[in-house]
Amino acid sequence: MKRLLSSLTSKTGGHSQGQTFIIIAAGFLALVAFVGLAVDLGIVFLSYAKLGRGVDAAALAAASQIREGRTLAEMQEAAENALAVNGVNYTSVVLEMCDYAHPDPNSQLCTEPYPKKLVRVTVSATTPLAFLRVLGFNDISLTASAISEAASMDVVLVIDISESMAWDKPIGDPLRDPNYCNDTSTFPGSEDGVNERSPFPGGTPGECHPFEEVKNAAGEFILRILDKDADEEEDRLAIVTFGNGWSSDEDLGTFVRTVGDGTGWTSDRDEAMNVVKNLKVFSPNYCNNPDGSINQYWGPCRQYAPFTPNPEDPNNFVGKMYCFSCGDHPSGFDGSTKTSTNIGGGLLMAGNMFAAGTREDALWIVVLLTDGMANATNADSSDDVHDFSTYPIGFCPNEWVMPLCQDEDVTTRHDKTADPDHYDADDYARDMADFVGCYPTQQSAACGSTQGQGAVIFTIGLGNGVLDTINEVNGKPYGAALLRYIAAVGDDGDADTDLCEHYWNNPSEWEEWCGNYYFSPEGDQLSAVFQDIASRIFTRLNR
Repeated sequence: MKRLLSSLTSKTGGHSQGQTFIIIAAGFLALVAFVGLAVDLGIVFLSYAKLGRGVDAAALAAASQIREGRTLAEMQEAAENALAVNGVNYTSVVLEMCDYAHPDPNSQLCTEPYPKKLVRVTVSATTPLAFLRVLGFNDISLTASAISEAASMDVVLVIDISESMAWDKPIGDPLRDPNYCNDTSTFPGSEDGVNERSPFPGGTPGECHPFEEVKNAAGEFILRILDKDADEEEDRLAIVTFGNGWSSDEDLGTFVRTVGDGTGWTSDRDEAMNVVKNLKVFSPNYCNNPDGSINQYWGPCRQYAPFTPNPEDPNNFVGKMYCFSCGDHPSGFDGSTKTSTNIGGGLLMAGNMFAAGTREDALWIVVLLTDGMANATNADSSDDVHDFSTYPIGFCPNEWVMPLCQDEDVTTRHDKTADPDHYDADDYARDMADFVGCYPTQQSAACGSTQGQGAVIFTIGLGNGVLDTINEVNGKPYGAALLRYIAAVGDDGDADTDLCEHYWNNPSEWEEWCGNYYFSPEGDQLSAVFQDIASRIFTRLNR
């Protein structure tokens, strides 16, 4: 032992035995401290990761409340609930949004030139320590924040203004005549039951039904989308209406109706509401023939005789008051000039809106409402309504076969170039649906070579007009089949995954809401449809 001690003493340069033990003990303590610190650091890293996940969830939960018009207190409650679900024992939660009345130019929440729906959630939490408690450090405070965005939206409302939007009234009732029920001097906003529920000050002008209900529901939807003053509003809206595909009159043809910043987009709810309030149902005036004479047959619709389905005699074909446009063809009647449900043209104009003042970070949405099937298209480049030699106007494979401008087979898709003789209004509308809904890159094989806009599309079928004309080949209604196709493309970029494919077994299933397709049997149910669409707005984590 003496030799060992002597040896140790010599190797430590003369240190005493006690000093040697102190060094060894200190080294051991350092090793234990290092291990303990590593354990505590592991606890801190795990706690911070958990806090980060919780803060992300809290930010998303808070942002999801923006779309529902919640207060800051309600948004904070949603954030706190998300933290609790994720097991975060927080000590404080701070929720911030941009104050556009006093914007901070250095704030991540105040954006230019377009405001965004950004919310920042900052959470503090305390994590108990293990080893460092021995040294008097019982816990450590952690802070994390996340910014989430309720997707700013560019929404295009595409509204059918065809004459059937006055057909809730029975044949023979003057209110079935758009020329009469559009008259705002006679019906400035009466005190009927519908106007009592009107979102427009002074009621909804006109007395065309179900069009009055369409305008009311669209107005309520606008108020949910554009829910702030114009200079603070993060969302934009455009309104497209479609009638026929060739008229230069915006109350008859297919047009973007909003003005906004010159692109057709507006963030001003008053402007958008005023546009919808003053929309009218398709109602052509007397038509001037190319020779200057007046064609008395086709408008205004003031003929109330019982329906006599005799297409060879226009004086008898008056019961449904079709409000036909100019088109007295020398060799017979041409259906392409007498139709007013240009669904394809409305979709084309909606898709083009996303190329006007493009906001790539916005959610692109199209909401299409119609009460019938496609029976009109935009005019072809060589068409001239005053030159009968260029007829048909647009893509209409028949002259006068019901249903007009249909090839009587919605199951067969025709190519405009390869099979022009069979390319019809239904084919045209499906092509335009692909243009709006297919993705611009990495598009599905079902989209072919179409590089679309990648917009989300919702379709609304209103009334029996989308159900009561049955396809001769497969027994499916023209209107519902088309609207379900459009909705399938607008759901995920192609029609391969059709969430409505199992709802064709019987006519009652044609009315089922499925995927992005909605059906409203009457105008009174439209408010619920628009509310459901508004509730399906997505949020996404921004950073």
